Amino acid sequence: MVRAVLGPWLIAGLLAASPAARGNDAIGRARGPVFSVAAAPRLGILFAGGAAAIQRVGFGAGLQFRVHALRLGPLRIGAGVQLGHTRYLERYSVAVDGGGTARRWAALGHTDFAAGPSFQIVMGPVFAELGVEAGLGISSLVRPLGPTVNDEEETNDTTAMIRGGGHLGIPIRNNSSITIGAAVQKYFSRAQVVARPDPAVPDAPPDVNPFDLMLELTVGYHFMF
Repeated sequence: MVRAVLGPWLIAGLLAASPAARGNDAIGRARGPVFSVAAAPRLGILFAGGAAAIQRVGFGAGLQFRVHALRLGPLRIGAGVQLGHTRYLERYSVAVDGGGTARRWAALGHTDFAAGPSFQIVMGPVFAELGVEAGLGISSLVRPLGPTVNDEEETNDTTAMIRGGGHLGIPIRNNSSITIGAAVQKYFSRAQVVARPDPAVPDAPPDVNPFDLMLELTVGYHFMF
C-alpha cells in the first residue's frame, strides 16, 4: 500500500531532479556535436625520480577542451586538448659565510600540452569523460646549493609526454557541472641529477631522473554546450 502511494511521487521527484529539468540540456542532446570546457586546480604527486629529487606533493591547474560527435548508445567519441602546469616546492636551509643559515626554496615544474581521443559516457544524471593524450612537456628543476642565485643548480628539459585519465561530472544547473578526476602523466626525459646534492661533494654522479612520472587529482568546473 505504502509503495503504491509513494511510488508515483518518487518517480515524479526523480524526473523533476533530472539534469534537463535544471537547464542541463547538452548532456542529453541526441544530434550534433557536444562541446565541453573544464578547468580544475590540481593536487600533484610525484613518483620515481621526481620524488627522490624534491618533496612529492605539489599544486597546479589545468584547462581542457573536448568535442564529442560520434554516438554509440550512451558512449560519445571525440577528441580533446588540454594544457596545465604543476609546481612542487621544498624549503632548504643553506649555510651562509660567516655562520648561520639562509632560507631558500627548491622548485620543480611541469608544463604540459597534449591532445588525443576522448570518450564521454552518459550515465543518467552524471557523466564521465576519459581520454588518452600525447604531447609536449616542459620541465624544470631549480635547487639552491648556497645563499645566492649564483649558487643554484638548474636543470631544464623539453620532451614528449603521454597522459591518461578522466573525471566524473555531476551536473548542477544550466549545463554547468562539478568534476572529480585523476590522471597520470609520463614524461620521456633522459635528464639526470643527484637525488640530494651536497655542496661538499660537487662531483657526485647523477643518479635519478627528476622528470618522470606524476599523478594529479582534481576537483573542478565543467561547462557543456
